[in-house]
Amino acid sequence: MSSAELVRGGSEAEPVWRFGHWPAVRRCALALYFAGFVVWSYTYGIPVQRELVVAWVCGALACACLGRHPREMLQLVFDWAPMVVVLAAYDMTRGLADKLGIGVHFLPMIDFDRTVFFGQTPTEWLQHHLYDPHVLSAWNVAFTLVYTSYFITPFALAGWLWARDRPAYLRFVKRLVSLSIAAVVTYVLFPAAPPWLAGQEGHLHDVARTTSEGWKIIGVGTSILFSEGQAAVNLVAAVPSLHAAFTMLVALTAWDMIPRRRARPLVLLYPAAMALTLMATGEHYFFDILLGWAYAGVTLLGWSAWERRRVP
Repeated sequence: MSSAELVRGGSEAEPVWRFGHWPAVRRCALALYFAGFVVWSYTYGIPVQRELVVAWVCGALACACLGRHPREMLQLVFDWAPMVVVLAAYDMTRGLADKLGIGVHFLPMIDFDRTVFFGQTPTEWLQHHLYDPHVLSAWNVAFTLVYTSYFITPFALAGWLWARDRPAYLRFVKRLVSLSIAAVVTYVLFPAAPPWLAGQEGHLHDVARTTSEGWKIIGVGTSILFSEGQAAVNLVAAVPSLHAAFTMLVALTAWDMIPRRRARPLVLLYPAAMALTLMATGEHYFFDILLGWAYAGVTLLGWSAWERRRVP
């Protein structure tokens, strides 16, 4: 095999060293890596902290770069570092609103949801009909898995795009980072309590935070990491719902990647499932979710318009 042979789809690529079995080495490395990930997740829990998820994704991409030009590894670092920095800022907003003297908002979201849903918030209705603190059900498992997917899916998609189509990855990350910045600014200027916190303060009746209940049935040791992750983030960063925004952005990004037009609307089932989960588990109001979808749509349209103007 020539050392000048090009790989990675004929794009601006790297030479492959003379050792002719690098593809097999990469496959074996990835297989061992994912086996290690499964064992780690079973032992310590599925990772939910952004930095940890990104580290696992980048580790898989590093395995896929074995035997390729060293600049691929450098490109991996340079392409992913900005996203990690900006998303870390999301967690650092915890407590910032209090330092600025901005009070936490409880009632605007409740009033909106009660107006839209005939006097009762969806969270109150859903928990009354689907949640029993004394009985765990399939609903608990489904809600926990859908909720947890938010921590993994955007970065798994980003990793898949980086490996297959770097320009598409860069477009996706621009939107992801811009969406996160817009959300962080809103969290600082408008700290808002989620339904479970409003329930603790007496603004809602019989509302609890139930996102981790499903782990009690599944039996994977995720609950500790999950609880630590929930406790470490900004607890009043509820408006807009970044869960709703990210999942909608993922769905709209995947929309154009599906060749069959009739199948494309199916991707919207993901943000719809996330919306139901967020309301049923006490994490967000419908108001938060609607605003999250709006943020995702505006971000997508804004970047698309900018990119069209930049094309000569």
